[in-house]
Amino acid sequence: MAKVEIPFGEWLPSAPDFKNPGCVVADNVIPSTGGYNPFAALVGQSQTVTGAVQGATQLFDNSGNSIIVGGTDDRLFIRRSTITETTGLTSIGAGEAWDFAQFNDFVIATASGNSPQNLTDIDSDSTWSALAASAPVAKRCAKVGDFLMLGNVSGAPTRIQWSPFNSPAGDWTSSRLTQAGQADLDAELGEVQKIVGGRYATVFQKRGVQRLSYVGPPVVWRADIISKDRGAVAPFSVVSVGYLTFFLAQDGFYVTNGATIEPIGTQRVNKWFFDTVSQSEIAQTHGAIDWQNECIVWAFKTSGTGYNRLITYSWAQNRWATATVDVGWVIGSTIDGIDLDSLDALYTDLDSIPYSLDSAEFKSKDRRLAAFVTGTSTSEYSTFTGDPMEASWETGEAQPSPAQRVFVSEAQPLMNASTWDAKFTLKMRDNTGSQSTSLEIETGWGGFAPVRGEGQKVAVRMVKPAGSFWEDAQGVQVQVRGAGFR
Repeated sequence: MAKVEIPFGEWLPSAPDFKNPGCVVADNVIPSTGGYNPFAALVGQSQTVTGAVQGATQLFDNSGNSIIVGGTDDRLFIRRSTITETTGLTSIGAGEAWDFAQFNDFVIATASGNSPQNLTDIDSDSTWSALAASAPVAKRCAKVGDFLMLGNVSGAPTRIQWSPFNSPAGDWTSSRLTQAGQADLDAELGEVQKIVGGRYATVFQKRGVQRLSYVGPPVVWRADIISKDRGAVAPFSVVSVGYLTFFLAQDGFYVTNGATIEPIGTQRVNKWFFDTVSQSEIAQTHGAIDWQNECIVWAFKTSGTGYNRLITYSWAQNRWATATVDVGWVIGSTIDGIDLDSLDALYTDLDSIPYSLDSAEFKSKDRRLAAFVTGTSTSEYSTFTGDPMEASWETGEAQPSPAQRVFVSEAQPLMNASTWDAKFTLKMRDNTGSQSTSLEIETGWGGFAPVRGEGQKVAVRMVKPAGSFWEDAQGVQVQVRGAGFR
């Protein structure tokens, strides 16, 4: 008898099962150092907006307080402690979304068919209004240096147009004096999908990426192509972390630093993603930052459904995972502070609270993943702060004893857990390719499951039920011995 460890390595669904050094399934988990941690369930916050959310983002006011701005088909909203909606806007249509930018005290919103809208004071304004009569209707917006830049202008999808210097509410008529102007980008690269601002602009087109650098009048902006034939297939898949921007292209996931582009999904997750996503709705894939777990989380639609899958990339671990959960629009967010009077709504009694009352979990804090979950006629603001969801892993096929059949008699999880309620399924394969699968067996009081299987190659599926605490899942340990031929 010998015990063999099979690690929960990197999630590599695009690699072959045999000798896959990682997992072929890693669902409802977050990559962590040496393994995985739980993906928390959504918790509704009893705040709703009318309709399905089509675009939302987190900003901060001048006091450092988090606000969330967003929109639905024909209205915009702002969430502080409560949600305030502005109605009467033009329908943006199915598959479209609102884009947002902060320019000093202004907050700007753009979308198809609508004049740019704004909050004039991020600290106090709760009603959206038209920005400036001369500002064009456009789908995209960003603050770039001292300019507000709009892209995908109505009637000219490859055009960008920028405001007067440091004056987004000023006269947008092209002028050397104010430096307001416009330019049509390379039409071969397709329509403008997203603009990432900062000291310079990174403009994502459908089939390319360009960098716009400020050079002053009369040109104002100089365009340099970073990538040709590879752009953003989904506008809101573009997510920036510092000087790095992650995005979904026609052939997979990439990251750019504004000068070069590098693949992050090639031979790892790209094939799985394109096999899973609804091809007709791939352009609606959108992402958000999970700062707490140092991850980018993209929500996407599978065939015939809403946003029901998430794919997660940890930039800290350079590893991937997935989650299966129904959402509407994912966003970065904060957790509001919780007082003692609010605890009754969350927990039935003091004994059921999993933290001490002075825990940081009950204090307001920044940068937690959230989502507006789509219901029948409203979307509820919800945070990923619940109990762990049901987690599942499936390892690649290992060969404990090359050229020899082995008999597996038990499996044991390698993780820190409050209860040993994991369930195991054993998958054995012989040299002819024939596969056998054991029953799903739960671990007993000793922490192991008495599974049974015989073959040359072994893979293990482990499921950790929802609700109980666990962390640092690193793999499974199986007990094997040599087996003969019959």
